[in-house]
Amino acid sequence: MVDDAVLVTERIAEMLKELIFVEYIFVANSFESGINATSTIKPDFILLDIHLPDGSGIDLLEIVKKDFPAIKVLMVTNKVSEYYKDMCMQKGADHFIDKSKEFENIPTILNKYYSA
Repeated sequence: MVDDAVLVTERIAEMLKELIFVEYIFVANSFESGINATSTIKPDFILLDIHLPDGSGIDLLEIVKKDFPAIKVLMVTNKVSEYYKDMCMQKGADHFIDKSKEFENIPTILNKYYSA
């Protein structure tokens, strides 16, 4: 996860721990730590916020999709508008959800990729 909202990342981490296919959860709270974690860990899936304290999650999305196209990216944000959704999808996001209203859909989305 790349998100600077501690309460959000804690709640999502608790949900993810219940999924049998989740082996490791790493939380980066900034653009820079998100880039470093992505290149070091090379996760299967990234939950990414648009607004980060030191950069744009949209810019990070572009970097991830350029350098690691196999990584799935779920944009999890409060900046919910068709403008942001369209921009993120055009730049390669695999999903886009409102973290204040669609939070509970994260396990269902991940299950689509990891169910047998």
